[in-house]
Amino acid sequence: MMRASATGLLLSASVSAAFAVHTSVRLADASVRFDGTRWQASASINSIHFAPQGEAARTLDPVELHLVRDDAPCIALARRALQFGAYDTTALLPVQISIAGVNGERFAAHTMCRNATPQGVVACVKVGPRTYLLQSVQVGCGGRNPFSGIDPIAEIASGIKFTGR
Repeated sequence: MMRASATGLLLSASVSAAFAVHTSVRLADASVRFDGTRWQASASINSIHFAPQGEAARTLDPVELHLVRDDAPCIALARRALQFGAYDTTALLPVQISIAGVNGERFAAHTMCRNATPQGVVACVKVGPRTYLLQSVQVGCGGRNPFSGIDPIAEIASGIKFTGR
């Protein structure tokens, strides 16, 4: 019985991948390729808002990619991004990451809400004179399942490529 479940899960995952509709959107030197069946992108001059679609809307929170015209350190930019939510930023520590081969920093902050809500996450990458912030921040105490095991920041970050470097 267990073997049939594992086989069914693998088949389901491969069928989902087969139906993925990959599309891309640009923001300055960043090109982001993503699964259009899971995300809808809305672009402006300085940002791209990724809203989860369909079944993904049950487990994923929105993600935004911002082009920041500020040479402040990443920790200051992360604190600024997280100030719009109910986050405790007193112990904000960077974790080293790489997005498209560029070293950056990732920050996560717990909410000060009483109910289980996802952490606020901000990833910061400096590419030449530009700074990109990839963030998933809740304004209130709502949000999707924080225990889903899905990292929407990592999913969008995996599709980023930087040109002109």
